[in-house]
Amino acid sequence: MEKEEIILGQTYECHAIGLKKKVTGEIIKKLENSVILCVEEYDSIDHAEVLEKAGKVMAKYSEICNPEISERYLIEIA
Repeated sequence: MEKEEIILGQTYECHAIGLKKKVTGEIIKKLENSVILCVEEYDSIDHAEVLEKAGKVMAKYSEICNPEISERYLIEIA
């Protein structure tokens, strides 16, 4: 995804730097070439790395796959 498409506070699925599987998390900061996100869901294979990073990981914009649509959002637009 492009930097302009990413919304702070929104939850996205991505391949984070240093992790083996995709994670889902809330974007808490946008940087020049990447974002920092607070991990909400991850594969157990990455458990040690997520704990080591206190649940905050970095991902390049090009590695962000999909925005996650929450049930709350779906109720608001209904």
